Amino acid sequence: MINKFAKHVVVLSICFISLVNFAQKKNIDASSVVSYLIDHQKENGAFGPHNKEYTDLAWNYPALHTLKILGAEIPREKEAFENGNKSWIEINSRKNGPWYWSFFQKAHLYKLFNSTHVDFEIGVKRNQNWDIKFKPRENYLEVRGYTKGHFFDIPSLWHMLGALYLLDGNVSNKKYVENYLIKRQAENGAFVDDVTDSPTAENAETNLIITSYAILTLKRLGKEIPNTEKCIAWLQSCQTKEGGFKYSPDSKETSNKADVWYTWSAIQALNALGVKPKNTKKCITWLNSLQNYDGGFGDRPKWKSRLYSTYYAVSSLNALTLNATTAITSKSRKQKTKIIPENKYSIFQSYQKSPSGGEGMIDSIVNMKINLIGVKSNIKTIDLNKGISSQVENNRRYAKQKGYPLEVLELPENYSHKLLWPNRQKADHVSNFIIPPNLSESEAQIYKIAYFAGQTGLTWKRFKSEVIRPMKKLKSSTLFYPELDYTMLNAYKVYDDGLGSGNGYNAVPGAHFGNIDWVRHFPYKERWEGVLPIIADGDAHGNVVKWRKNLLQFRNVFIAKDYNYKDYIDASLNDRSVCVIHMPSGSVRYYGGMAAIAYLKKHRKVWQWWEDE
Repeated sequence: MINKFAKHVVVLSICFISLVNFAQKKNIDASSVVSYLIDHQKENGAFGPHNKEYTDLAWNYPALHTLKILGAEIPREKEAFENGNKSWIEINSRKNGPWYWSFFQKAHLYKLFNSTHVDFEIGVKRNQNWDIKFKPRENYLEVRGYTKGHFFDIPSLWHMLGALYLLDGNVSNKKYVENYLIKRQAENGAFVDDVTDSPTAENAETNLIITSYAILTLKRLGKEIPNTEKCIAWLQSCQTKEGGFKYSPDSKETSNKADVWYTWSAIQALNALGVKPKNTKKCITWLNSLQNYDGGFGDRPKWKSRLYSTYYAVSSLNALTLNATTAITSKSRKQKTKIIPENKYSIFQSYQKSPSGGEGMIDSIVNMKINLIGVKSNIKTIDLNKGISSQVENNRRYAKQKGYPLEVLELPENYSHKLLWPNRQKADHVSNFIIPPNLSESEAQIYKIAYFAGQTGLTWKRFKSEVIRPMKKLKSSTLFYPELDYTMLNAYKVYDDGLGSGNGYNAVPGAHFGNIDWVRHFPYKERWEGVLPIIADGDAHGNVVKWRKNLLQFRNVFIAKDYNYKDYIDASLNDRSVCVIHMPSGSVRYYGGMAAIAYLKKHRKVWQWWEDE
């Protein structure tokens, strides 16, 4: 009798599980993409990222272009264009930002809507003659040099020139541009982005994005591509066996994986050369594999959907088949919902690069509900044989004596650390990491060696091997991130190199004082939400009294068993840490994985550090 009852329970359980799984599945196709996009339309008619109240060009353009490709009706189309045709950096007159990429998007959006505005923006008009010149970036700032015809690398050259042609501009010195690019073509037919006066175009340094931009620029100028057959063969060899494209056929770097941006860029270049991928069918299949339950497309298989990766995928399918609607196959997708269990963790708060100070600073930090700080200490005060300064040692001792729920750690901004990005551009502001506490003598020596290595101006390949890797291997690892990543192409490489067991950066700066929200400032950063921890980097420039307002603007709120360093790192690397920004307007922005964000929203009363007005 009992066995018979047990069998019935098992059968019923299987039926229930099957029913739940069936309920979680649905068929998706091109109409699902339209629904996904429309779900991102905001109150002002323009489009913006999921779960955020804002919008601007970087989200509006890909959404509108994708809807146009699919022939879908755009609700409040006029408002969508009028309220989303500028980037945040243009609206707020920022000195630094992805200006050239935004300029390119803006020109495409105006073309998409057949705008006949005479004045495109200040310093740029239609039907202008342009004298194009290379001018290197002098520091980490990307300024609006395109108004003077200046470019600083091959991506900025294409984004400027591609935009100018959409504005019916004319380049007066085409030969100069052609020569600049030809000097950077390697023997294998692909191109490198060496910004030095005497470039070395080595096969090992060739890159698909750079090659695509070089081809598109030369074609736009009406020039032929030298070594065309070699160039085509190289591009086609970047296709993986699954069908997508990676940035190099040979590189063993962690970042060299098939991605929708690389695939889109490869198809753009191959189309310009009048050819297709080696295996078009597999490419179409791979692109379709990126479509998720919500109808959108991710950057890689199983990655979350976002507007730009959706545009890249739909645009690529359209280019390959001339009909994206039919190319987006009907498929069944299961909703994958990750849930953080109740009653397993507590909620804590951290602040990176907080003000330094004595006992008063510690008291203030505790009163502000912060449980872990990485003190922005002066590297000169740190005992390199111990990996800690006397100030932070005293801070830790005082917090323990008072019984405060606070972990105090060392997080110097290593101003002396320099490196060379892959395009040979010199870089600084590249080395932020928490020094793990209580280092042994041998561990402190590893830190010391890595610290001095960072001062020597290593190449990116050596910097990640000799500086980042040793620090990530210490104790419970650490979060290693740059203050600025310089360009979108660069960001893809340096952060993707940190995925899995890679030695690149394993965290992305998402908040900063002054402009506060760095994901809106540098929109491509959203790509790593839920993939790498997004860091609220305070970068304090004063004591705790002066910096109080900034301390109340953003935090990393993490879900862990305890507030200590080990648990914070574990939460960060396992998608249980969220960069939370309390905007001056009163709105709250969350950057992190969906499960962690949902958990924090549910328990907001437990951790909210500000008072509602």
